[in-house]
Amino acid sequence: MTEHLRTDFEEYDLSKGPYSVSSRLLLLTVDFEAFTPEMMPLWQEAMHHWAARASESRLRFCFFLSVENAIRLRVVSQRAYAEFLKAMKGLEDVASLIYPHNHYVFDRQTGEKKALAQEPKDLPQDYPKRKSVFYDTVHRHRLDLAFWLTTVRESYEEVLAAADCRRPKVPVFRAGGWDYGGSCRDVRQYIDAVVAAGFRADSSACRGAFGTPTWRIGSHFGSNVFWLDKGLLEIAPTWSMDISVSPLSLACARSLLSLRRQSKLWMGHRGVFVVVLHFDHLFRRWSRGSLQNSPLRDVGTLRKRIDRLFRSIALLRSILCLHCATFEDIEVGRSEARVSA
Repeated sequence: MTEHLRTDFEEYDLSKGPYSVSSRLLLLTVDFEAFTPEMMPLWQEAMHHWAARASESRLRFCFFLSVENAIRLRVVSQRAYAEFLKAMKGLEDVASLIYPHNHYVFDRQTGEKKALAQEPKDLPQDYPKRKSVFYDTVHRHRLDLAFWLTTVRESYEEVLAAADCRRPKVPVFRAGGWDYGGSCRDVRQYIDAVVAAGFRADSSACRGAFGTPTWRIGSHFGSNVFWLDKGLLEIAPTWSMDISVSPLSLACARSLLSLRRQSKLWMGHRGVFVVVLHFDHLFRRWSRGSLQNSPLRDVGTLRKRIDRLFRSIALLRSILCLHCATFEDIEVGRSEARVSA
């Protein structure tokens, strides 16, 4: 049997006990980030096609919207922003939900990354995570993290209201760059801040040092959902998938091999299988096995990639006997959690 992949939360002894699940759930999460005004026509086309396929296949998704990107789009092009909101509403109309995602401290009016007059001289050395939201907020800007995450949530809710999308019943946060701090003290501060900002669940857990062989996102199925301090539920990813690569590629083979190592997934255990997708990967362009700098701009190829993704998910769900769900299907109580009927 495969050894349990322990996350930073568990390595720091911050886990307060497992979450009990009464069925086998498939939770499809999509990081929705790195979009620009120049790419909006293609992004909107992809969003509309995605929504159409989701409706046909009855698959539900949880999108983690990069709040800073949405605000930046609003400032640069009101027309593009309006079309983006319409496409976002189209995703919600087919039973998808929108959650907040953030990578750095931004200007709330413009969405631009806030600059510093001078970098602090006592920044942590050998920071083990990707330098993203926690590093930028706490170590560079010296802001109170709870204050900043509250600001992120308020900005996110403004975008939801503009799109006429409802706020999910269970507020969930995912840290940009999987960065919730590089030490036990940092991670404790992160947990406190997420709770103080009004979130009831988190989906950011990883382990190891970024850029080294120890780096891993998430945990294994059957062990990836557990309680943290103050009633915060961690719902860690279990598998990531690059939706730009061919099914015959080496990258796809490696991804499937990592899936096979999760023994509880194949042995019929109950749990929450959390898949991580990146919408911007749809626009990756490959040439002879190498990733190119310029994005893919062919609409036909975009549609084929989305179609291929939905076929793969349908096959995976059928083979593993998983029930497609969202975070709202997980009822988070103070002392126990259960899956709603």
